[in-house]
Amino acid sequence: MAVLASACLLGADFSRPDPASFALGKTTEQEIRQRFGAPDGEITTQLGGQPLLVLQYTHTDLASDLVAARAMIYMFHNGRLVGFDYSSSFPQDQTVFDEAAAKRVTRGVSTRAQTLALLGRPTGQFIYPSSYATVPGRRADVYSYSRTERTSAGATLDQTSRVLALVFDEREVVVETSLVTTSTARPLK
Repeated sequence: MAVLASACLLGADFSRPDPASFALGKTTEQEIRQRFGAPDGEITTQLGGQPLLVLQYTHTDLASDLVAARAMIYMFHNGRLVGFDYSSSFPQDQTVFDEAAAKRVTRGVSTRAQTLALLGRPTGQFIYPSSYATVPGRRADVYSYSRTERTSAGATLDQTSRVLALVFDEREVVVETSLVTTSTARPLK
């Protein structure tokens, strides 16, 4: 989630979309662009020789020392949606997740139904070919959170992000897990 500090309110505001309002493998890039408008960022990349397009939408509000932010990404292969994720640090729709509960997920044992009961609704979902589902027939549920604060001196923005990815096989059993935490400090310009 890119946070720009040059204004008090950045990017058009949006709310968390209902995942049932689009379908992985079916929803088109054009449908997403019509629904959300021009993205704030656009990246074309390749994964295992497969071309992917990522559209990013962001909204930030710099209020006091806490920077509230929302971000959505939509990933496409051949014009069809293969993944999406949403994260927010706004108090009314924060996307924090329980890391202790995540540690109770067991590869080769836990099912998707069990992880949903344990962790709740994921912030994102991905199918092959995507950055989380790199093998045909697999799908991934993603839980994302990001928090950005200004330092007490006000000279930098400190951002901490956490992303939990659970990858499921065709039987909807967890085959891969990853929990990545990143921290960055960016100078205010």
